[in-house]
Amino acid sequence: MAPSDSGSSQQEVSFYVALWKRAGISREVFDDYWRDVHGPVCARLPGQHGYWQYHLGPLEGGFFPAIEGVEMVCHGQDQFHGIAELTFRSPEQRQVWFKASAILMDDEHNIFSKAIGYTTSPGNSQTLVQGHAPNTPNGLFPGIRYHVMLQKRDGVSEDDFRQYLRGQFFPALSEIAQISRLRYHLFDELDLSRPDAQGVVHFEPRETQYQAAFEIAFAQPIDRELALASPAYARATAELATYVSIMKPFPEWTAYTFVYDDVMTLAGMRGSSTAQLIDQLGATNQLRDDIRTLMVGA
Repeated sequence: MAPSDSGSSQQEVSFYVALWKRAGISREVFDDYWRDVHGPVCARLPGQHGYWQYHLGPLEGGFFPAIEGVEMVCHGQDQFHGIAELTFRSPEQRQVWFKASAILMDDEHNIFSKAIGYTTSPGNSQTLVQGHAPNTPNGLFPGIRYHVMLQKRDGVSEDDFRQYLRGQFFPALSEIAQISRLRYHLFDELDLSRPDAQGVVHFEPRETQYQAAFEIAFAQPIDRELALASPAYARATAELATYVSIMKPFPEWTAYTFVYDDVMTLAGMRGSSTAQLIDQLGATNQLRDDIRTLMVGA
């Protein structure tokens, strides 16, 4: 794992937000506005160590093998459209961001109908497999990726749930050779005190909350098929139903990086689409300090 990769420090914490598109706008408008308008605003708020947007496709099944006793179907209202992942060097830095983030509430109304934010405590957001993919994607990401949401089975304690995932399930997955990225989050109890923005729900009933999530990637389709059909995957998931009642793997369409290693990326400063144009044309003059100062200040 790269030293500067998100999750490399035991003190780092995350804010992991599942996002639903506002009714009445197209998916294209949602993706464009979230990426090129909302993203650069959020990137300017203090305290962030990293900020990524993951734009997701619908969970339709067909790739992950069924696991007896584990629900893997996603009903219409449970189908969300994106995940914002923000990381911080400490809980105190996250609180700095929370205090400054009120400015985002009015903008949430423009594109979101629901935003459910999960936090993690130190040590509970970790990257186990990094591979060779870049840490700062801006668009289509190499390979195939899924964000997988997990719900704890009723009657299982939080300690046993976490101990199983951290001590058994995730380490077993990390040993499968075809997996090119594996990152997990063990969520704190959901804070339901945050007030709703205009028309944006921040509340999630306990029965539909998630208690963990992980990101899993494969370099190409054949690697996914080999991994998920392997005896190693069968062994890794053999006891999953004892601890997990729901596992929902959402495919990732695109990913965008707005803050990395405490610094705004070009997408964070200028918007993702502008950053893509600069990259495509090789416009290195746009990277100079004088232009940066002119466009975004010192």
